[in-house]
Amino acid sequence: MDRLIKKGLIAGIIGLIVITGCKQAAPISEKTSHSTIPVTVSPVRTGQMVTYIELNATSAFLFKAAIKAPVTGFIDNLLVNQGEVVEKNQLLFKIKTKEATALMGDSLNNLKFSGVVDVKAATAGVITSIEHSDGDYVAESDQLCQIAVQGSFAFILDVPFELSGKVKLNAPCDIVLPDSQVIKGIIKSRLPSMVGNSQTERYIVRLAGPKSLPENLSGKIRIVNESVKKAASLPKSSILTNETMQSFWVMKLINDSMAVKVPVSIGISAEEYVQIARPEFKTSDLFLTSGNYGLGDTVYIKVLKTIGNGQ
Repeated sequence: MDRLIKKGLIAGIIGLIVITGCKQAAPISEKTSHSTIPVTVSPVRTGQMVTYIELNATSAFLFKAAIKAPVTGFIDNLLVNQGEVVEKNQLLFKIKTKEATALMGDSLNNLKFSGVVDVKAATAGVITSIEHSDGDYVAESDQLCQIAVQGSFAFILDVPFELSGKVKLNAPCDIVLPDSQVIKGIIKSRLPSMVGNSQTERYIVRLAGPKSLPENLSGKIRIVNESVKKAASLPKSSILTNETMQSFWVMKLINDSMAVKVPVSIGISAEEYVQIARPEFKTSDLFLTSGNYGLGDTVYIKVLKTIGNGQ
């Protein structure tokens, strides 16, 4: 009997030890928690990307006709004003010869010799300067006025010699005026000499269409520098780099709540976008555009907004 009691006690003690050991060995269930970062995201945009070079240019009339006095005498009548547009053969001046002036009070001048000579425009254009006014004495061959030939209007483009390889003759370009108006132009020719102090080459840029502009107008000529027809790009805010700007990366979403670091190689930059040369991403991929600074290789996120449409 005592033996049975002892066996029962021993069995109970062993069972208690086993139960206690199992409870201690059982894993403790803990609820895992992590912080999420609010972010905005954007898909990859695909399309043509172009970068430009902007160079200084000044407008000018390349050809100007000098109207000169055909005789010696006095300006009897001035019929035009500076800045006026004139047609070919339009009457500009009337000059009374000095002989006719001398005979005006002569009672023996029965023939009523007027001695007035008409001076007409040799070409159509704009009167840019008038050197004499009514009553002035002029000698034969004195310049009376200057007419700018409107068809000769162009911009003179100054190009540093090291950039001359970027400028192609007969290539289209944009002319950006001081009021931000953009008109089309064509690079027509190159002058055969350098500008001494600045060591720049000069090119003639013609307007692609008719446009009334003044001489000596400063503008910018915008020339294509690089062009990629089908480029994948992301907003500049998506591109992260190290202190030396030797390596670049983006934070890419792998699901609705997690983003990972992906190294990238970049290409050209245009406006607010940067070309992603490598690797190739899908149009459905999303990338952080804000809240992405100073993150680790993997991060939990909460998407607040998606910007862009990838086009």
